[in-house]
Amino acid sequence: MSENLLQTEDKYSAVYFEFAPNRWHVTDDEKSCVLSVNGEYNYSKLLELYNAIEVDRRETIALAVTGKKEFILSDGELPQIKQDTADTYADFDSAYNECLNRTKKDLPDETSLDISLLTEKEKKLYYYLALTETQKRFKPLIEASLFTAEFPPILLHCSKQELTDYYQYLKKMQNNLLHLIEATFDENFCDGFFNRLTHKTRFAGYCRKQGLPTEQKRTIVHSISIVDAEHQVENVLEGCVESDFDLHIKMAAASEVSPSVQKNLDELGFTMPEMIALSAMQADEYETCICESIEQQIEFELIQLLKSDIGMRKCKRCGKYFIMKGNYNTNYCDRIAEGETRNCQDLAAQENYKRKMADNAAIPLYQKYYKRYAARVRVRQIKEPDFKKWKYQAMTKRDECSDGKITLAEFEEWLEGSFPNRKKKQ
Repeated sequence: MSENLLQTEDKYSAVYFEFAPNRWHVTDDEKSCVLSVNGEYNYSKLLELYNAIEVDRRETIALAVTGKKEFILSDGELPQIKQDTADTYADFDSAYNECLNRTKKDLPDETSLDISLLTEKEKKLYYYLALTETQKRFKPLIEASLFTAEFPPILLHCSKQELTDYYQYLKKMQNNLLHLIEATFDENFCDGFFNRLTHKTRFAGYCRKQGLPTEQKRTIVHSISIVDAEHQVENVLEGCVESDFDLHIKMAAASEVSPSVQKNLDELGFTMPEMIALSAMQADEYETCICESIEQQIEFELIQLLKSDIGMRKCKRCGKYFIMKGNYNTNYCDRIAEGETRNCQDLAAQENYKRKMADNAAIPLYQKYYKRYAARVRVRQIKEPDFKKWKYQAMTKRDECSDGKITLAEFEEWLEGSFPNRKKKQ
């Protein structure tokens, strides 16, 4: 039996190289998940580590990773991921092709380094620099999906072979996930034979017969925290005052309190601004899931969909899967396809209207007489109130004709007789 649902093994993400894993927590309604990106993936951590190592040693490490004795990040931070990746359908093929010409050329032998001889700090710096180099060179592939962006890979040499191996790993994971989604959610799977079963039953049955695990073991951390209130106080004391509530916190910081109140505050270890913040921002209860790989992260989200009984459907326009939101039943996704400015729902509505226009002879007939009589309104041969009344009657007749309640000939006869042409004076 495979160790995870996606039948792949993560050997690339920063977590694999002993960086701290990310955490997901479920919202109160248990219908969505929120990711806390680990704080280790930032420029300040890298700079702190870099400066803590002796100059000659860090130059040796930088030379081995980047080909230069000093590392340079143009924006003063690690390359940032795009925030719209959550709504995209990962196109790893195009991203991989874009990255092919960014692979690193072979470095001279003197830049090679035996990682096993490095101290723990030096090894961490080596991996950190490799992470930044990977992100700079292969950003299109990393940004191709939310999951790859939140679990950034480390390709130690940034070579073409490493890039290709990573790309093939992502493609295998993507294909296996699509098969799993199809078996669990697709209404057309096996000609709809399994539609009478619940999503959970389809999922469990498919996993059982395909040798996939139906149990996912994760580390769950439960906590009750006042961190939101603490952050609010920090923001106010740093000068960010945006509301009357913030003003109360600021005033509390500048005001003196009675000795008895101060004694209680000291005993508890609180400040008065913190007490003000806590009076309105009560402690929050969190349950977070620690995910150590892309596989675990995807599994976690998939299980949450099943627990919340949220379905997925294949868009009838673009053919890609999307999550059904609320009770809104639609066959089209709200994803904007490449080269388009509107989403599939809007485009499908427009296309269906055009198709209806082409197939329904009553509509162009209605439009023909609408234009004719509107022109007569402009030259005052027909009064505006009479035209408005006719328009609503004509729309009703048009719909009756479309539904087959009256024939097209009867509809045309009614239209023709609505406003007879005035006879010319003799």
